[in-house]
Amino acid sequence: MRVAIAHDDLVQWGGAERVLEGICEIYPDAPIYTSVYDGNHLELKIRLGNKKIVTSFLQKIPGWKNLYKQLLPLYPIAFEQFDFSEFDLVISSTSRFAKCIITKPGTKHICYCHTPPRFLWNFSGEKQYKKLGLLMNYLRKLDRVSSNRPDHFLAGSKNAASRIKKVYGLDSKVVYPFIDLERFKNIETFDGGYFLVISRLNKYKRVDLAVEACGKLGIPLKVIGVGSEMDNSNKLLNCFTPRNDVQLLGNLDDEMVVRVLSGARALIIPGIEDFGLTSLEAQALGKPVIAFKQGGVLETVIEGKTGLFFNDQTVDALTKVLEDFHSAKYSESDCLKNAAKFSKEKFLDNFKQMIASL
Repeated sequence: MRVAIAHDDLVQWGGAERVLEGICEIYPDAPIYTSVYDGNHLELKIRLGNKKIVTSFLQKIPGWKNLYKQLLPLYPIAFEQFDFSEFDLVISSTSRFAKCIITKPGTKHICYCHTPPRFLWNFSGEKQYKKLGLLMNYLRKLDRVSSNRPDHFLAGSKNAASRIKKVYGLDSKVVYPFIDLERFKNIETFDGGYFLVISRLNKYKRVDLAVEACGKLGIPLKVIGVGSEMDNSNKLLNCFTPRNDVQLLGNLDDEMVVRVLSGARALIIPGIEDFGLTSLEAQALGKPVIAFKQGGVLETVIEGKTGLFFNDQTVDALTKVLEDFHSAKYSESDCLKNAAKFSKEKFLDNFKQMIASL
């Protein structure tokens, strides 16, 4: 088959891009069609640099890296402009606009959806675009229209499948993402006495809950990630003494992330995740997870065995859980077994079988 892959954008290296890399392993000759590509991003160059990457007209707009909100209305149009007439199969990998592609009757379109767009449907309390009311209404209508373009939907989790059903009224088959277990082999773990958050510092991720809870308790916390809430998190640190108890480490490469994670008492996930690959990465090192009891973590964390949940998304609820937390209650072997269920090999097999069946 002649296969192409469509992906929202290539500007960061995260969970969706790791899954994309896995899909590219199944279809090594398939070109990637995307809205914009940051060719200077080191991890993207290393992982996907040998792929043929086709970008849209948005790539030619000066300063596109700083104009995401302003260019929002153009992203669906950008994907509609691509020509897939020479392909038998197109796989769109998306949480936003890649499913907007238009294919002819002879081309099968299968959409692997991590979630319908969060900023449109407010699944995670992501309200930063609330002021753009008319634009959001237009994009919501367009999102529903474009949901009819794929021939089939695959969902990245049961959580995503329920969202697809709720928003689009469509059924989907679940194919879980994977973590690369090789990254965590032969890593010596230890108890460094600190808790850890690995997250983009966006508002809906609610990293502020972890910063404030640990700050109040004087519990050491390390935060890996950057984002729009970086300045607010720094301001929040000034409320606590000593500040050294909470450290914002910024972006770290994969190797350093594993090193820091290997010394954590537990990983904290205070926001609502579509799926939550970081929870599995922690478990792959035998580390338990403390998470808000909503979203994809319900599929990746076994309560009482590989982690625990807090029911209310508040500082008080997280503080109570941290006060009661004892890492000795959680078995390293249980964590490792659970993480092993989401291996790359299983993903590749399941994905290939699902595509073949469709």
